[in-house]
Amino acid sequence: MDDLSLSINNPEYKIYKSKIEGLLVFERQLFQDERGYYQELARVPVIEKVLGRSLDIKQWAISYSVPGTLRGIHAEEQDKIITPLSGKIFIAIADIRPDSPTFGEYQSLNFDLTQPIIQKKSLIISNGLGNSFLVLGDQPVLYLYAVTEMFSGSEEKRAIRWNDPNLNIKWPEEPKIMSEDDKSKHPYLRDLYPEKFK
Repeated sequence: MDDLSLSINNPEYKIYKSKIEGLLVFERQLFQDERGYYQELARVPVIEKVLGRSLDIKQWAISYSVPGTLRGIHAEEQDKIITPLSGKIFIAIADIRPDSPTFGEYQSLNFDLTQPIIQKKSLIISNGLGNSFLVLGDQPVLYLYAVTEMFSGSEEKRAIRWNDPNLNIKWPEEPKIMSEDDKSKHPYLRDLYPEKFK
């Protein structure tokens, strides 16, 4: 989290901003006792206040990914609140909004959630940002999604090739498992927005 800036800091939660507008990291306090622990993951009204607009969450989903799996880079037409829940994970969020000052840039984050009792963080990923992650280590990753649009199938998905040279994401290791779409069927950023590369 070294390259994020602390935007809001109070006893209940912290919100960090990225160099990419519309990408936030939300961290809430973890309460632990002899029973275990309790932690809120995010409060939508607080996020809405920071974003300056409303979020209408319509669907919750979870993915389970085995070690070596890469998912993404997916940029469906929706806002997302995502929370890694377990395992060790490298996350890369790419800005593919053609009118953004950070178009073609990415923000990477590392999460180590291999211990059973550890504070979780949620990412707020605004529409137009591409979400991707790679599972590291030897434990699977549970990845929780809250989204503002219902999932309608892969044919509706906006996505970018995971190894796009225009993004030049520094993946910490070579992925071992990907869907066929993620491996080779998605376009490069230059193919989607040729006018940005003249």
